[in-house]
Amino acid sequence: MKINKISTQIFLAVLSGILLTASFPPMPLPILAFIGLVPLLITLFYFEKTKISKYLLVYLTFFVYHTGSLWWISSWSEKTDPFLLLAGLALDIFHPFFFFVPFIIYFMISKRLNKILSLYLFPAIYLIYEWAFGLGDMGFTWMALGNTQMMNIYWLQFIDITGIWGASALILFANIFITHLLILFRRSENTKFIKFILSNKTASWLLIGLFIIIFAPYFYGLSVIQKYDYNNLLTKNKFINVAVVQPNINPWDKWESDTYQQYNLLLHLSDSIMQYDNSIDLLVFPETALPLLSYDFNSLRDISYVQTWCRARDVAILTGFPEFNFLTKSNNYPPFAKKWTNDTNLRYFAYNSSILIPPDSSKFSVYRKSRLTPFAEYVPYQDALPFLLKWINWGVGISNWNKGSGPEIMQYQRKSNSVNVGNIICIESIYPDFVAELTKKGANVLTVITNDGWYDYTTGPRQHYYIAVTRAIENRRFLARAANTGVSGFISPYGMSLQELPQYTQSATNLRLPLIEEQTIYTRFGDWIIYATLGYFVILLLIGVIKKQANKK
Repeated sequence: MKINKISTQIFLAVLSGILLTASFPPMPLPILAFIGLVPLLITLFYFEKTKISKYLLVYLTFFVYHTGSLWWISSWSEKTDPFLLLAGLALDIFHPFFFFVPFIIYFMISKRLNKILSLYLFPAIYLIYEWAFGLGDMGFTWMALGNTQMMNIYWLQFIDITGIWGASALILFANIFITHLLILFRRSENTKFIKFILSNKTASWLLIGLFIIIFAPYFYGLSVIQKYDYNNLLTKNKFINVAVVQPNINPWDKWESDTYQQYNLLLHLSDSIMQYDNSIDLLVFPETALPLLSYDFNSLRDISYVQTWCRARDVAILTGFPEFNFLTKSNNYPPFAKKWTNDTNLRYFAYNSSILIPPDSSKFSVYRKSRLTPFAEYVPYQDALPFLLKWINWGVGISNWNKGSGPEIMQYQRKSNSVNVGNIICIESIYPDFVAELTKKGANVLTVITNDGWYDYTTGPRQHYYIAVTRAIENRRFLARAANTGVSGFISPYGMSLQELPQYTQSATNLRLPLIEEQTIYTRFGDWIIYATLGYFVILLLIGVIKKQANKK
């Protein structure tokens, strides 16, 4: 079988991109991910030198997949900042190049070893790269293949053992099995697929493996879901009554608007929900909900103004806020230190922080966001490349935040309950290891605070909500999510959305969330499947090298 017509090669590459896009939430076709890479792998397997490059085919697949799934990053709303618009377009164009890395390694190996064996090395190459791509300042795991199954929660339950990388691994092997089946079928003399399967043992085993990948996780999912049933856990566990508050403030205007007006809106919505249930323990406000309440609050952490309100209602508040850390006067300020608008001689660091303010104690917890959005919030590797700060800066709110020190627990003693909140700010929810570390440190409930209002009426906020589903399943924790314009709500430990507020409304809702202490295999052992995959890669590679040497002799 030769696939050497340029039009056919392009069609198959684009088809892979379309299939992957159609499998990615909120598209309701997750099953397509199991065949999404097949057209591309087939054309690359039979690729012969033509006027078109095989790297162009890879680019086409991932350009379609990326643009079709993440087109919303440019925002496209009336007030979109030009930097955000251009950054989204640049991401569409340049991000697909990052996917060249696993294919470069695959091409190198397939030139030197058996092509079928090389095909079976591809899942390990791709998976390890997909995981590694989430590390460092440029890390971005949004498009991990496992994330195509975020709506397929009954199949996805096993990630409490493997993490989302286990889902990616099964999807990759399903694509390889189907590709191998098609290659064998084309080589077979049987023209009928059923006869071919019955007459070819390898094909039969591939089909069995494919059925196991697609259906076995459902059996595991159905066996554990009852264990994490909401009512079941509520009767057996201590709980905290949490309310999420969604102010629906225009993100393009909030930094110039009256902060106290925004604060009063949050308190008004809080009072409205507490009229229905006065036993609420914790109110959760969105990311940077209090842009600049006061110099004392944002810089000196003077919580008295907010705590007076909390004490009067006997409730705690967890809110996002920009924290300013002023530097001592120096002739050598770091190049990324900011100038204070009221006194240009002052320099400060800005942190995208959250603070948990209790009603009955002077003790409070502050967490500084440590996984920042590349370019939008932080210039990657800015310590080494400070000159980029002048060029990469957007004009809304605070650009180029400073990084916190890592995941930290926010503790809150409520009556007889010791609540350890694992608070996640915005994009931090896309990093499995980050949330697992929070849970490992003792978080018995998770919260996500975010502001997805930049992506007005696009699929972005919904995708971001589904990503929180995977973190809840991996760590088996209840999760409360407060988003400025939505999606705000509560997610169960098996990924079911228990409550959601309508997007683009000013509203609040509450739910009693059981506090879970036990840790999953993934929480305890982290990304063990990556190391197992590396072992698989080394062993299979050695087998290929040994066989090649034996054939030479």
